[in-house]
Amino acid sequence: MTGNGPSIKDLANMINNVMGYKVLTEQQMEQIMQGAKRANDRGGMGAVLDYLMKVTQADVDKSELKQFAEQVKANPRTGMDILQGKKRIQRRKK
Repeated sequence: MTGNGPSIKDLANMINNVMGYKVLTEQQMEQIMQGAKRANDRGGMGAVLDYLMKVTQADVDKSELKQFAEQVKANPRTGMDILQGKKRIQRRKK
């Protein structure tokens, strides 16, 4: 990965740590990241979220996921803090 962000290995390790057991290998994380990039190139953030929800079979509200993505986009440190358990996701009041 280019830039100052975490490596593919770091991302896979963080996700595995959050889950409490190994759910992803580096190779799987690399494939997910490549698919997310293709989705972004095709349709922007909405397409990335659709792709990630499909790949992970996540049972989450798309609007909450989009809100989280916007928070991370505005402050990338937020995503790392959440993955490392230092911060909680801010949920919208319904």
